[in-house]
Amino acid sequence: MNYMGKPCPVCARAFRDEDDIVVCPKCGAPYHRECYEEKGACLFKELHKNHQSWQDIQPEEPKKSENDETADEVSICRRCGAHNPLDAIVCKECGSFLSREINPPAGSQSSNSSTPKDGPSVGNTSPFTIFLDPMGGVAQEEDFDGVSGAELAKYVKNNTTYYLPVFMRHKTTGRNRFNFCAFLFTGGWYLYRKQYVKGALLSLLYILVELGALFISMQFSSPLINEANRFYEGAQYVNINDYISWALNQKSFGDLILMFLPTLLSLLYLIVRIICGLRGNKSYYRHAVKKIKTIKENPDTTASDALKEISEKGGTNNAIAWVCLICYLIIYFAPLFIK
Repeated sequence: MNYMGKPCPVCARAFRDEDDIVVCPKCGAPYHRECYEEKGACLFKELHKNHQSWQDIQPEEPKKSENDETADEVSICRRCGAHNPLDAIVCKECGSFLSREINPPAGSQSSNSSTPKDGPSVGNTSPFTIFLDPMGGVAQEEDFDGVSGAELAKYVKNNTTYYLPVFMRHKTTGRNRFNFCAFLFTGGWYLYRKQYVKGALLSLLYILVELGALFISMQFSSPLINEANRFYEGAQYVNINDYISWALNQKSFGDLILMFLPTLLSLLYLIVRIICGLRGNKSYYRHAVKKIKTIKENPDTTASDALKEISEKGGTNNAIAWVCLICYLIIYFAPLFIK
C-alpha cells in the first residue's frame, strides 16, 4: 500500500519516499520507525480487539445517558476515531489537531478526511469550519517548504487560524497580506513573535526617531516656528510656503532643515511601518520555517522531541510585549510632561 502523503499517527508528519516506515502487523497502521519505537506499541489497540484494519476506522456514536443532553458533544478525531472533550485542540490518542465537528453520524465522512488530491489541500473551506478549525482549513500534512502544516501550527501556536491560511496563500500564489499588528507596533510585534533581531533593531530605530524628533523639536524647531509666528503676527493666513520663505530669507538653509526635521523623521518612520505591515507575514513565515528546519535537522533529536522543541521555541513572548507597550506609551506621552 502506498502511504506517501499520509500523516504518521504519532508525529502527524506526512510520509515521504525517504522515510523508514513500519506497519503494524495486526491492523496495518503505518508509522515512522522512530515514532513506533518511541511508543513501543500500536496506537490502535481497539482495532486489534475487533479484528479491524487501519483503513476500516469509522467514528462511533458516543453513548449518551438518559439525563445527559450534552454527552454527544465530543470532538471525534478523524485520524484515529478517538473521542475527545469538546474544547480539546489535539487528539489525546494520536496528537492530531481536532476540527470542531460535533458527533458526525456514524459512517459519514467529512471532506477533510478524504485523501488529499494533487496540489494544496485546504480541507473543508466553508468560512464557519475554517473559523473553528485551529488549522484554519489547512491540512496537517500540507508541505510548507519542507515543513508540515502541523509543525507550523505548533510553532505559531497563537492565532493559527489567521497565519496558516496566510502562509498557504503566500506559498501557493506568492501573494501577501497586510499585517496591521506589524504596521502598528513594528518592533514590538517582531519581538512578540520571537523575531528578536529584527524586533530589537526596529525598536531601537523607533526610540532614536522619537527621542531625536523630541530633542530637535524642543531645541530647534519650536523656537524657530515661534520666531516665524512672531514675524507673521497679524497676518490673516500663514501657510508652509511662508515659513519656508521666512527661513530662507531670515535664517539659513540649515535652520530650514531643523524646522521641519521632526516631521521628516516621523514620515520616514511611517514608511518603515508600512513596509513592516506589507512584509510582516512573509518575514514571519520564513522565520518559522527556518527555525523548524533547524530543529528537525538535529541528528540527536527524535521526532517527538523535535515537536516538543518546536512548541517550546515557537509561540509568543507575552512579557516582552507588555514591556514594549509600556515603553512605547512612555515615549509617546513624554512630550506632555517635558516643558
